[in-house]
Amino acid sequence: MGNKSSKSSIAGEDLTFLMRNTNKTAEEIKEWHKGFLDDCPDGELTKTQFVELYTKIFPGGNADKFSENVFRTFDTDRSGTIDFREFMLALHVTSTGTPEEKLTWAFKMYDVDGNGEIDFNEMKRTICAVYEMVGTEA
Repeated sequence: MGNKSSKSSIAGEDLTFLMRNTNKTAEEIKEWHKGFLDDCPDGELTKTQFVELYTKIFPGGNADKFSENVFRTFDTDRSGTIDFREFMLALHVTSTGTPEEKLTWAFKMYDVDGNGEIDFNEMKRTICAVYEMVGTEA
């Protein structure tokens, strides 16, 4: 999705894009980039790494299905990994995005097949994944 950054710095185009779309300063973005590269030296977060992260956050349950749903919504270019640009946009929407941005993101998480509609099975799958993640029965 974004320009490939060097191992130590973020591409100018990505920095400008993220400043414009996340309301973060250049310094904040550069600091996040450094941390991202510390955790993901190749510049991409894999689905396996993402699931492991959620498993650490919710050790009492099974975070696999829920984290896969979240991963799918963050991996906007469908590359199978989350690059820094996707990571920062996802962080922005889920933490400081507008209510409309958050609802759009949540809709995409529930709309598993991406057809623009949430059917009963998609709703059930996502809700069951949340219950599994927190370690309770649905």
